[in-house]
Amino acid sequence: MQVVAYRGVEYQEALAVIDRQRYTREERRSFPSGVQAKAVFGSGVYLVSDPQVAAEYAFCHAEAAWDKAAVLKQWIHLNHPMYLHEQYDENELRKEALYWKYTCQEMETVRAIMEPDDWLKWTGEQIREYLLERGFDGIAYRVHDSFTYYVCYHQDQQIYDISLLALFDVPCSR
Repeated sequence: MQVVAYRGVEYQEALAVIDRQRYTREERRSFPSGVQAKAVFGSGVYLVSDPQVAAEYAFCHAEAAWDKAAVLKQWIHLNHPMYLHEQYDENELRKEALYWKYTCQEMETVRAIMEPDDWLKWTGEQIREYLLERGFDGIAYRVHDSFTYYVCYHQDQQIYDISLLALFDVPCSR
């Protein structure tokens, strides 16, 4: 699968990403507005099919960094993605990944000692491990007909031709 995908970031990060042709920032991030970016499928690069949604992410990143907002456009190539959709979604995948490795009792024990954010991070890494073990190199999650999330687990082989699609100022709200 080869498609164009988008990611919203602040301008300074966009310049560095374009220069290196690779992302370095962790996906997980909390923003002043209370919005959180969560890596629910483990560590990897998360992209979207819609530049307008990427612009919303860019706004949050820019506001947190007191910077301009940037939308990056890139090509991605997934050789063997896990396809998620309405009938087989993130919850189904999470259950399958966790029960692949742990019993119900073990899961309850682990969940009882973890904070919700730690649980989400840990289960995301379990999903990533499960998919990589089965030969998947990422995820294509069709949320609805006009919107898909993409997760690339091997960005150096999967993401290329990163360029600036849009740049905009974020009004000061402080």
